[in-house]
Amino acid sequence: MKYAIEKRFSRTILAASMAAIGFSAPQAAQAEDNDLHSLTRPSSEVEVGVGNVSDPSYKYGDYGRGLEESGTYLIGNASMNVRGDNNANYLELNVRNLGLSGSRDIVIKGGEQGSYGLSFSYDELSKLFSDSYQTPFVNPGSTNLTLPAGWVSDCARTAAPGTAVPCTTATAAASTALMTNLNASMRSFNVETMRKSYSFGVTKLLSAEWDTTVNFKREDKDGNRFIGAVIGNSGGNPRAAVLPEPVNYTTDQFEALARYTGEKLQMQFGYYGSFFRNANSGLAWQNPYANGATTWGNAAVGYPDGYGQIGLPADNQFHQISATGGYSYSKDTRVSGNLSMGRMTQNEAFLPYSVNPGLTITTPMPRSSLDGKIDTTHVDMKLTSKLMPKLNLTAAYRYDDRDNKTPQTQYVYIGGDSTNQAVAGATDRTRTNLPGSSTKQQVDAELDYHMSGHTKLKLGYGYDWVKKTFEAIDSENEHTIKAGVDHRFGDTASGGLSYAYSDRRTSAYDASAPFLATYTGAAYIAGITTGLWDNVPTQKKFFLAPRQRDKLHAYANVAPSERVDLQFGLDYKNDDYHSSELGLREATGWAANFDANLVATDMFSGHLFASWEDYQSNQKSAQLGATKANYLIPGNHWTADITDRTLTLGAGFRVKQNDSLDWGGDLSHSSSNGQISVTTGALLAAAQPLPDIVSRLGRLELFGKYKMQKDLLLNIKYVYEQYNSVDWAYDQVLSNTLANVIGTNQTSPDYKVHAVGASLIYSFK
Repeated sequence: MKYAIEKRFSRTILAASMAAIGFSAPQAAQAEDNDLHSLTRPSSEVEVGVGNVSDPSYKYGDYGRGLEESGTYLIGNASMNVRGDNNANYLELNVRNLGLSGSRDIVIKGGEQGSYGLSFSYDELSKLFSDSYQTPFVNPGSTNLTLPAGWVSDCARTAAPGTAVPCTTATAAASTALMTNLNASMRSFNVETMRKSYSFGVTKLLSAEWDTTVNFKREDKDGNRFIGAVIGNSGGNPRAAVLPEPVNYTTDQFEALARYTGEKLQMQFGYYGSFFRNANSGLAWQNPYANGATTWGNAAVGYPDGYGQIGLPADNQFHQISATGGYSYSKDTRVSGNLSMGRMTQNEAFLPYSVNPGLTITTPMPRSSLDGKIDTTHVDMKLTSKLMPKLNLTAAYRYDDRDNKTPQTQYVYIGGDSTNQAVAGATDRTRTNLPGSSTKQQVDAELDYHMSGHTKLKLGYGYDWVKKTFEAIDSENEHTIKAGVDHRFGDTASGGLSYAYSDRRTSAYDASAPFLATYTGAAYIAGITTGLWDNVPTQKKFFLAPRQRDKLHAYANVAPSERVDLQFGLDYKNDDYHSSELGLREATGWAANFDANLVATDMFSGHLFASWEDYQSNQKSAQLGATKANYLIPGNHWTADITDRTLTLGAGFRVKQNDSLDWGGDLSHSSSNGQISVTTGALLAAAQPLPDIVSRLGRLELFGKYKMQKDLLLNIKYVYEQYNSVDWAYDQVLSNTLANVIGTNQTSPDYKVHAVGASLIYSFK
């Protein structure tokens, strides 16, 4: 069992903790006799206990919680601090979630204050994607996925379909609708990743002004995640499956810093390096679909000899040097800035054009690797100054440059491992990579004016401009104005209101520019009469489209008495893509929140909170069909209105009954509903409604702490959590739901979990 107590690791830490308790107990007795000794010794504590989870659930255990399996687990936490009696030596140990794989972490720090410091940390984090995923491949988790021996998906009969005639020829099928044995071939496989990281650090004080720091961190990530795998080369013949992509990553990070701290001047110089390695270069899978000659024009593509292959994240490096500084020109004026220069490189060897040996390749790879290289430059400067007793100025400038120096090369690629290689330059399969670069500059200025002791006005302006290459636009610029007021209504209430308006404008949108830049075959381009674009010309990519944005923020804080504190907040944002005929046209969001804290008596306190979020977007597109010019006909247009609403409520209380007993509880509920409404034009068939996407989460938590002795505390906690969800993307995509995609048989997560824990916390100095 994954979350059973790992005895060797647990006993090692537990033994060290108990040894520390035994060693430190006499010090605690001495501390009671020496007030100064007690005040200068930070407290330590060790927590040991057991917990139990009633039911297994991947969803409950996700996000590093470490509680996805039912059963008993160890509660093990420790926080220990040791200080030297007659010197500045120190040692700190913090251990959290010792008994939970995928959630535990350890931090150790030590050294001599004012001289040097050493640190070590270890932590784990699990990501649980699905425990209901199913696949027909017999070896999920491998980099070469294969089907069962004698893969049978369809059965050819000597009589008409539906006639009770025995199967005479077992063969593979061209679509899931004909895969009569598909459901019986599906097997379960848990998709998850585990990240483990180790870090070491050294800090040394060189003088009163200078110190240095060196840090190293290694992160290992193993497991699987989802990836879509496609075989096919046109709009009509692709076949696909959702596969578990094997994850075996190692990332090393190194950082070295030198810092200077003076009375007016502070500086830091540094180097940062990141080195990523992937033990897997590609993922290959046996094609479960048949009819290679009919569907793809080549019999070698289909089952059993046909394979597909996907390149996985490539090894890469990043190096950066930086300098940061700040100077206080006077008590009212300070300037600060940062300069950094970096280089990213990627030189992983290319996979072949196709993994299928039955396909003909006449033009070899033009390069052995990408030889990718990107240089980055970042500059930012900031000035803060008190211009007048009531007027403050903040001004900033930022420069970001991404210079992509990856060489351009012509590749005669094979579409989806499914066809023989075409003659270079004669078809759309001859493409050149586009190493996109960009340069962005930004200036901001903000004035704060204190009209009185109760009112402050804010006024700001920002302008940024960007140059791009190999995009549908060459440049963009955006103006932002913002204003706000904060006011204090006496001693019991305060509030504020702020508004910002942004207008992003771009150069002329040319959807054909990046499309044509990828082609060097003049014969192919000359043969195209319409559709010299990847995206419909009137369908602008939202992040490249002109946009007007409104943002509003309002808040109020009210404290009618010393025992009551109320907070209100409201946020509104609207993005209007006013020049986009097709694509994302508008996105609007509302968010409101309320918090209340009550201290009824010295013994009883409580809190209450509520929030409401409402996000809506509208997008429009067109069905092209065989004629690309169909996007110009309104009857071929369709729209999608998407609405997401979330309500969260919660309340809690705490009772500090006496010096020995402290207990309380929290109750929360969250409800989310997503709606997608599709409307079609007059020339299109009516769209079928999509079911709502719904999730509900309720949680009850009760706790109690009882001080058995001065230094010994009994800690008890109970949690009940219920989660329900309905998502058609899971529940309505069975293995054979889609004709050309093998479904995963996943189900929307639902669970009811009771978790209880009891532990003893021993405190000492």
